[in-house]
Amino acid sequence: MIHGENLAKDLRRDHGFIHVGRTRDGDAVVMRKGDKWTVVPLRWLTEEAVDTIKAQAGVSLV
Repeated sequence: MIHGENLAKDLRRDHGFIHVGRTRDGDAVVMRKGDKWTVVPLRWLTEEAVDTIKAQAGVSLV
């Protein structure tokens, strides 16, 4: 399992996403890359959840 904070750092570092802010409740980070937006929950995520978030963000899975 990976924490959402680590996934957000990965999206920023390796995939060029920009941290825009947090949701009102503070439970998720909103990120942007060009016209792609994604929301990363700040909690523990299963590998399947990480793959789903990356796929929705347009990150190709190897």
